[in-house]
Amino acid sequence: MIVAAAVMHGLSLPKWPLFFLAFVFLVPLLHLVKDGKVKKTFLVFFSFSFISHVIVLYWIPNVMVRYGGMSEAVGIIGIIILAAFLALFTGLAGLLIKHAPLYAAPVIWIAKDLLIEKILGGFPWCLTGYSQYQNIYFIQLAEWGGIHLITFLLIAFNVLLYAAVIRKDKHAGAAAAIILIAVYTTGFYLYKTSQNNTAGIAVHKAGIIQPNTHNDLISYAEKNAILSRLFKESTRLAEAGAEFIIWPEHSVSLYPMQQESHRAPFIAFARTHVPIMAGFTDRQSFKKIYNSYLLFDGNSVQKYDKVHLAPFGEYVLFREYLFFVRRIVSEIADFSSGDGAHNLTVNGHKVATPICYEVIYPELVKDFTTNGAQLLITGSNDSWFGNTSAKYQHLAMALFRSIENRRYILRSTTNGISGVIAPSGEIIYSSPHAQQDYVIGEFKYLNQTTIYMSRGYLFPYLCTLLMLLYFCIAGFKKFKPKKKPEQTS
Repeated sequence: MIVAAAVMHGLSLPKWPLFFLAFVFLVPLLHLVKDGKVKKTFLVFFSFSFISHVIVLYWIPNVMVRYGGMSEAVGIIGIIILAAFLALFTGLAGLLIKHAPLYAAPVIWIAKDLLIEKILGGFPWCLTGYSQYQNIYFIQLAEWGGIHLITFLLIAFNVLLYAAVIRKDKHAGAAAAIILIAVYTTGFYLYKTSQNNTAGIAVHKAGIIQPNTHNDLISYAEKNAILSRLFKESTRLAEAGAEFIIWPEHSVSLYPMQQESHRAPFIAFARTHVPIMAGFTDRQSFKKIYNSYLLFDGNSVQKYDKVHLAPFGEYVLFREYLFFVRRIVSEIADFSSGDGAHNLTVNGHKVATPICYEVIYPELVKDFTTNGAQLLITGSNDSWFGNTSAKYQHLAMALFRSIENRRYILRSTTNGISGVIAPSGEIIYSSPHAQQDYVIGEFKYLNQTTIYMSRGYLFPYLCTLLMLLYFCIAGFKKFKPKKKPEQTS
């Protein structure tokens, strides 16, 4: 039953079209531990989470071997350690679920997800709610409480289904049906409202480039050939009406902030045609290296430095102890973190440019939009992932940022999946995988403020607070000294 639950959870996530499994995966686990001891409960939830994470993150060893220069054995050990680390949180959550009322399970689950998102830099990759990225009406409630609210609803449905089927609770079955109807009805309303809110707003055009490049070393001649091709494609897009051009992170290895010869072609293109954006390394000194997204507008260069770096990709956690571990990204030293989520200004409009991995952090993207971003642009080097589900997982997580903030997302990746995502979460255009592509993406600059942007990210903190309050009160009652009965003479 543990394996069945893990497989259901793992296959509910991208790229498999089995999102409905997320509505039932928890039922076998709850049944297994209903009369279990503490040790058994922890092992059940730990084992489930470990297997599920291995299914979802199966692509990690390939990244470690091909780009980290590690052996296959080390790659396998790496995914085992990561899956076990993440499973610890689920195992502990299982213990808390066992010692709390059944209907507290969704609250505890969200508190667990928040901890995973925050501790040691966080790795909230493919939380349960991301399984629904194609379930368009169901996910509209992310406008209120973000990805955590969608996960909450899924766990709540699992709990109610368990109570209805295993415990034969008729009220639970009715509640599950009512919740589903309410979520889909509300989602349909929010979906239509989102469409109506953007009606009548001017349509703009951007050129999106997918160069189909990779991270392998290439010769100087190959680099120049790629650059020549990209500028030709960018010129065609500008002539077709694009108001600016987007390249991904690390199309080719250049240092425009350090070398005039690297910077000049971009400045010249922007002066002759339209502004152009691209991701490059800004190597200011041995200890100051930034993963940056640059905007060349013909007169100046604007820059956003990546704030949330990828552990072991751009820096090594606990470097003093893990001095022998290589980063995936080949640079002379660990990358430095930028100074905050600040927007760039293109053609008079504020745009957010979260780089690659940053788009999986809902709070960070929210900071961009609350600072005035009218459009989300994400440049990503997804060639690390190879031909795996990871590219679809990354796209699914980016999609939720569009709903939470009700903004268009323009996505440019090295070799897929690039495209345009509407504020409703619909994928308007997606590029073919592992192919060169360049396209005009239509979008609108939006200024809407959602509940999520103003207060919605408090939801996981509220769940955590409720969980702590319950266990504090329960602990107080358990250990409160009992009054001795009065003696009568």
